[in-house]
Order: sequence, then C-alpha cells, then structure tokens
Amino acid sequence: MNNQLFNTLEWPYPLNWDKEKEVNVDVLILGGGIAGCWAAIAASKKGAKVALVEKGATIRSGAGGSGCDHWESAATNPCSRITPEELTQAMMEDHNGFNNGISHYIECREGYDRLLDLEKMGGKIRDTEDKFRGAEFRDEKTKFLFAYDYENKFTLRVWGTTFKPAIHKECKRLGVKIYDRTMATCLLTEGGKQGAKVVGAAGINGRTGEFVIFKAKATVLCLSRPIRVWLFSPGLPGISEFRPPQCTGDGHTIEHAYQVL
Repeated sequence: MNNQLFNTLEWPYPLNWDKEKEVNVDVLILGGGIAGCWAAIAASKKGAKVALVEKGATIRSGAGGSGCDHWESAATNPCSRITPEELTQAMMEDHNGFNNGISHYIECREGYDRLLDLEKMGGKIRDTEDKFRGAEFRDEKTKFLFAYDYENKFTLRVWGTTFKPAIHKECKRLGVKIYDRTMATCLLTEGGKQGAKVVGAAGINGRTGEFVIFKAKATVLCLSRPIRVWLFSPGLPGISEFRPPQCTGDGHTIEHAYQVL
C-alpha cells in the first residue's frame, strides 16, 4: 500500500530544467546564514542592489538557524570587567597561538554593538519579562543574563531562535532580493578563465531545476566552511554534532575549485 501511495505522488514544484534565468546586481551574496545576511544588510544600507543566494530557507538556514544560546564576544557590554584586548589574548592562548588574532579582536571589540543591532531588528537579548529576576547570572539594571563566567560577564545568554527571523525580516525591509532553495554551484570569472576576476556565480534551484546565472560587480562568499568536520588529529577526522548537517563546506569547495583547477 505504501509503495502504491508513493508511486501516485507527484513532485509538487514545476520542473524547469530547460529554463534559465539571469540576474544582474551590484553585490551578490552567496550564503544566507548570519554572515551572509549581515553582509547583505550592510551592502543594501550603502545603496547597492543586492541579491542573496541560499540553498535552504534563509529565515532558518545556517549554523544560526536553530538558534544560539549565548553571545560570547561581548567584551564592551556595560557589565563586562575585561577589555576586548584581554579577551582576544585569552582566545589566542586557548589555541596556543594557532588562531586569527585580528578577526578575534574585531569580534571582541564589536560583538556587543552587533548584538544591539540585532535587538533593534527584533532579536531578543535580555530578560525583559523578568523571568530570572534575582538570579546570580542576571544584571538587574540592564536585564542581561550571563553565561559561564559570572564574574567577568563578557558572555551574554541570549534568545538566539529570534535572530535569524529578525535578520531575514531586515533583509526584506531593505529590499534585498532573496533566492531561497537555490544552490550556488560555481563562481563565474571574467572571460571564463580560472583565477580571473569573479563576476558572479551560477546556481540551480533545488526544487524546480531552473538554472540561474548571477552577474555582479562584487561577489561575497559566505557559504559554509567545513565546520562539521573536526580534526582531532591529522589521521582522525570526526563529525561535529554541535553543528547542523547543512554546514558541509560549500564555500571551501567553491573557493578551492576557483583557485586550483
């Protein structure tokens, strides 16, 4: 009976394998996670015509789609007892120096500001309902909740499930053209030459099969890196279950192909 039911089901989307669409924009963002959406928002606020390409549904895609529970690099929040410089140094020492100190410093210096931006967009970052009033990890004045280090207070406990919907709404408000369910498959280069200037990308709609050519003055690669693969040692790679399965390294693959092939 199940086989009969399966055989009678029809694909619910139109099949457009023979169709091709061309999109022309100022800035093309590949990847609709938090980084991609933020890049789209920044470019749009500068007046650029922006297209964002996401293989899933931007409103819930990426590592932030399921919602983070804390915001680690908020060293400049009003309750913090350490500086961005001190937190950056601790991060570097924690990895024995094998880390990017510049990116960590920017993260520690600006992380709290970005959190306030998220709050303006509709993300929830403080205990406004006073559910945790009087708790050891709560600041009564700001209503912030803290995680892990209750003394230095640089990590905020947040309602991360509100973040992606809020960012998605902001992208729509700013006029970012979002292409959901569209898988970016390769970068387009000037003259079709490997390693030449990137002038866009090509992709395919995972539901309809429609081929899409994106042409842009600037292309920003925000596709997932191989974040699910953790190297415990060079000979013992493992799969991280802390990250969603859609983080499979698309960006790493496309960038590698662009540089090597």
